[in-house]
Amino acid sequence: MKQTLETNRIITGSLFIIATIAVSFILNFAQPFLVPLVLALLIRILIDPIIDYQIDFLHVHRIVAVFVSLCLIIFLFIIIVPFIGSSVITFLQSADDYNNKVLILIDLGISKLKEFNIEIDRETIRNSLNDLPLLDWASTVLSNSANFISKFVLVVIMTLFLLLGKKSLNTSPVWNDIIGHVKKYIFTKFITSSITGVAAGLIYWFLGLELAFIFGSLTFILNFIPVVGSIIAVLLPIPIAILQYPDLSSVLLIIFLPAIIHQIIGNVVEPKIFGDAFGLHPITIILSLIFWGMIWGIIGVLLAAPLTAIIRVSFERFDSTRQIARLLEGKVHLQD
Repeated sequence: MKQTLETNRIITGSLFIIATIAVSFILNFAQPFLVPLVLALLIRILIDPIIDYQIDFLHVHRIVAVFVSLCLIIFLFIIIVPFIGSSVITFLQSADDYNNKVLILIDLGISKLKEFNIEIDRETIRNSLNDLPLLDWASTVLSNSANFISKFVLVVIMTLFLLLGKKSLNTSPVWNDIIGHVKKYIFTKFITSSITGVAAGLIYWFLGLELAFIFGSLTFILNFIPVVGSIIAVLLPIPIAILQYPDLSSVLLIIFLPAIIHQIIGNVVEPKIFGDAFGLHPITIILSLIFWGMIWGIIGVLLAAPLTAIIRVSFERFDSTRQIARLLEGKVHLQD
């Protein structure tokens, strides 16, 4: 009996590995279609509470509620984009000043190295900086921006069709439980990430950091990546701060004040809201970042934690996959 049980476990594990590899190939092959679809599904989940509020409390038709919700999102983008554009323009106007400051810092570094009898050719470094392919980088950024806009339009169209679809009333309690937990995670994570991004952006703006709005927006996006995202968000403004501020105290404020915000929201607020319902082991988070990053690139890295958390919640609801859910949570050793 024990041998049969062990054989079944080995067969099940082997089939799971084969299925995982096959699904990975499918996800990678269908990336141009699946990435916009997944983003549209997440946006739909995010917008659902707003639509439900209008239908239940304001007693408006679903089509009207969907139209109003989409208008709110478009209006939000209309407000955000000019701020980002003005930040980039201001930064480009100060590009020469930053270039001179970089050269000054290089001279200081070379002079310090000479004290240790380390000789470095200053002109070689200057020529290397002047030979940087800035035009190629700019064209790459523009092409990526055009690609992003086309994908964004596709996501909006998919979201519209998903929102206009009728909700099924004959769903099972298990399915309702899974969807309820997923909605809670997506909506709450969006709110906490928004608070983190706004708070960091206001700190940068108050301290007079250039590109403050862009760094605040990046903080919002990177907050969806557990642990690693917060570290990257804190480190990104440091080069600009070093070049902009003559004193070290302002640079330290740029580092430590947002870091405190990340610690409070990430280690105090979110655990109290989520509890253990969406708990993922740190190793699971790292492996999920690698896995989804290999399949879908940078978008996969951003979606790795939400997708893995959704998978864990779904697996937890079925006896056949509960052990996999506990493995993702790092509690496979616990018994029912």
